[in-house]
Amino acid sequence: MLPSADAPQYGVFVARQTAALEQAGCVVELVGLERRATGRGGSARKYAGLRRDGVHAANRMRPDVVLAHYLVPTAQIARRAARVAGAPYVLVAHGGDVAHLERSRPLRLATRRAVRGASHVVAVSQPLAERLRAACPGVEPVVIDTGVDRVRFRPGPGDATAFGAEPSRPLVVQVGNLIERKNPERLARAVERLRAETGGGELWIAGDGPLAERLAGLGHVRLLGAVAPDRIPDLLRVADAAALVALSEGYGLGAIEAVACGVPLVVSETAPVAGELPPSAAVRVDPHDEDAILAGLRQALLLDRADPAGQAVADRHADVVQARRLLDVLAAAAASRP
Repeated sequence: MLPSADAPQYGVFVARQTAALEQAGCVVELVGLERRATGRGGSARKYAGLRRDGVHAANRMRPDVVLAHYLVPTAQIARRAARVAGAPYVLVAHGGDVAHLERSRPLRLATRRAVRGASHVVAVSQPLAERLRAACPGVEPVVIDTGVDRVRFRPGPGDATAFGAEPSRPLVVQVGNLIERKNPERLARAVERLRAETGGGELWIAGDGPLAERLAGLGHVRLLGAVAPDRIPDLLRVADAAALVALSEGYGLGAIEAVACGVPLVVSETAPVAGELPPSAAVRVDPHDEDAILAGLRQALLLDRADPAGQAVADRHADVVQARRLLDVLAAAAASRP
């Protein structure tokens, strides 16, 4: 996954991890897709191109190790590229890819060989690692997330008018695609009820998706569309509260990004990241319960900004810290090369 002008958030975590690895001294050749593959024919063509580009890069670069994000079908692509390079390969599971394996026995069987052939497998959260063990017996994942850029994501002042008219307060911000899994409609209803209680309030959502049309007619919701990654910290800093109430998440790195910016957060209790966030910085809620989301918003608005415990969590998950941990895994893989 690679970010582009048309889809600036798509794969931004891969680009940031690449920068952190380069900062740690690695030479990285990045090969990927700039937009999601859609449709059976479109997916086949795009992944065929990814395989071709990966093999060419491996043949030209002769890397010490091949690193692949997501399991399906990139595990097989990484296996092929590594074979061409005569190098080991490391896989990173993010969530949706493991869900595909859990739902499809043929896909699970097809992927197990590539997963078991990897030198190491990384999962972005402990719960995901446990699910991967169940789907691919014998695999022992290492838990490392992609990390947060602490240079950009930090407390500070913000200018709400940089994103349009001054909002009605309290302002709630959600960063994420407008899809069912991200739960924007239930959040929008909770903010509407909060607005009735407080006499004001607004929800800003940064992202695109199929639910945009259904949310566009709501007067208290401002759809910002795809916001450039470099502007996300500024957007979070102008919020009175941030929300990540997705129905499911592989990890939920966006929650730590919000906390890193010093913004009180409402977070889904089912997101793996929720267990790492202190109650002084984040309120956990049942994402299926609109009443719980509303109560969480009320509570979050009472929390202090730039909570020290929350900042400590963000420091532990800095991208440079996580990249150093990943580099240890990559170095161990490279050392196993015949």
